[in-house]
Amino acid sequence: MSYAAYNKSLTTLNPVAIKTGQTEIHAPEHNGWGILTCDDCGDRFCIGPNRIYGSRQSEGWCVEVLQEKLAQDHKIMRSHQNSYEFPE
Repeated sequence: MSYAAYNKSLTTLNPVAIKTGQTEIHAPEHNGWGILTCDDCGDRFCIGPNRIYGSRQSEGWCVEVLQEKLAQDHKIMRSHQNSYEFPE
């Protein structure tokens, strides 16, 4: 079994959503609140805040924002990104 290294490490103080199953990007400085699954295509995203600084945004707010972004991706027929960052 071989493991590929990630191409990019996401370092931010904001909460992030990282697509599961991809090897392009990861966010090692973030905890996971949980997994959100896209209703349209089944892609899964791990959502979480910065491990040290936390977040002023709630988990529920981040879920709503991500659901809107994923729906917009489908509406304009764009593939989902490997990561999304939530503004503080």
